[in-house]
Amino acid sequence: MCHQSIEKMLKAYYIFLKDEAQPQTHNLNALAKQTALYDKLTDAFKQTLIKLDPLYIKARYEDYKNVIADLLTNEYCGELLAETEVLGEWIKSLMKT
Repeated sequence: MCHQSIEKMLKAYYIFLKDEAQPQTHNLNALAKQTALYDKLTDAFKQTLIKLDPLYIKARYEDYKNVIADLLTNEYCGELLAETEVLGEWIKSLMKT
């Protein structure tokens, strides 16, 4: 769900910025680049996108489910949730005018 929350935030930012329908993609890096937001991301935020991207697409395929499940320890999930919250709040702050 961390992936989906950031995906929705990026799509909301896209609509906020361009006043048109968002792209039909789940690729977080592509969404960030289509809004020119990618260049504003800190290295830490870029790393969060890198961590989140495979959790949506690859997790849908049976071969990747075990690999992803092994990666998602309680500790890792806690860290990822915290990173997601910070990134989401930052994107949200850009839409306040």
